[in-house]
Amino acid sequence: MIGIAVQVLSLIETYLLPLVLSGGNAALVTSIIQTLTKMLPLIVTEIGDLYDPVKNIIQVLSSAPGTTADQLASLKTLDTKADAAFEAIAAETDAEAG
Repeated sequence: MIGIAVQVLSLIETYLLPLVLSGGNAALVTSIIQTLTKMLPLIVTEIGDLYDPVKNIIQVLSSAPGTTADQLASLKTLDTKADAAFEAIAAETDAEAG
């Protein structure tokens, strides 16, 4: 399952983000946000491998000129959830190591 998630994130980064940055429409941004939101439970499970690609996608979408205020709010929420999940996993890993 992790392999599929990595492939999806890679496809988003490689093919969809350039479209967004070149003036892609709001529907594309919404679709990417929805995909990331649906994938978040899996991403949290495999946070070490998927954290950087997710953060990159969020950053690019947040800086895209066509991203709406509602989409920016959704991205901020998604970013906060991803950070919280990463910190929780890191704390758990530290506790297990110590």
